[in-house]
Amino acid sequence: MISVIIPLYNCEKFITRSINSVLKQTVQEFEIIVVNDGSTDKGPEIVEKMNSPFIRLIHQKNQGVSCARNRGIKESRYELIAFLDADDEWDTDHLETIMYLYNKYPQCGVFAASYRMSVWNNIIYPEFSSKIPFKDDGILYNYYEVASGTNLPINSNTYAVRKNIIESIGGYPTGIPSGEDILTIARLNAVCDFAYTTKVTSTYYIQDETEKSIRPVLRHDPLDRLFYENYKISKHKKGARLFLASWHKRRMSKALFHRKYGIAAIQFFKAFIIMPFQKKLYTSLIVSIISAITGKPVIEINKILKHK
Repeated sequence: MISVIIPLYNCEKFITRSINSVLKQTVQEFEIIVVNDGSTDKGPEIVEKMNSPFIRLIHQKNQGVSCARNRGIKESRYELIAFLDADDEWDTDHLETIMYLYNKYPQCGVFAASYRMSVWNNIIYPEFSSKIPFKDDGILYNYYEVASGTNLPINSNTYAVRKNIIESIGGYPTGIPSGEDILTIARLNAVCDFAYTTKVTSTYYIQDETEKSIRPVLRHDPLDRLFYENYKISKHKKGARLFLASWHKRRMSKALFHRKYGIAAIQFFKAFIIMPFQKKLYTSLIVSIISAITGKPVIEINKILKHK
């Protein structure tokens, strides 16, 4: 059995699609916990009207997506927990794929699949397969190395985790503006191994109607300290130092896109100090500048340059 946690905040346009993608799974042994994080639209009402025995709707005051996910973890009944954002969706075989990994790699704590992105209605497949040490599925011992590229191999929609393991790291971090999903998965990799398949089983949407496209760019981001703390306990794992440098590289890219050049310079310098001979840092700088000038997402520019 799997507990599926869906944090809900003002997603009335998409919540039906998200929940239906769970209800249509080929594996039907699950519960759906929708945590209404103080929505002001009709999203919770839509969930109630679905009137499904699989769904539990929990209400709380608005505290942010991390608190909503943590509430879902606390309320979950089963040993394996999966997450799905209210504006994203799973393919019908997502949970079947997760259970396949769960049974094949019982020594692991996290079980994850690949994904596609819908970027303003354009379907894009992340490019990181060249760093994955197997063709179909296996244990992703070099997660940090793979996650240091342009795209992350795992996001909050694509994995399931043993409840005791995510509880051991304190769940999702609270009180931070964004990036909580990247940090949480990094923290999980510090304490357990990941079973992974290159099979695509979900769609991650980036569109004007969601908050994903308006994450803040801060000079003093509290996540900087948290990523350094994670490095201290994960530096024995392959690619951990590269992953720390890539965090600042990502911050640099976002700052350049939003034309916050002072922040971008600081982040470039921090990444340089950690790994000065990282070729990707310099190529990312160039691509990010092009992105800032053209207004096109970095992932689209990388795709264009790769096929030239």
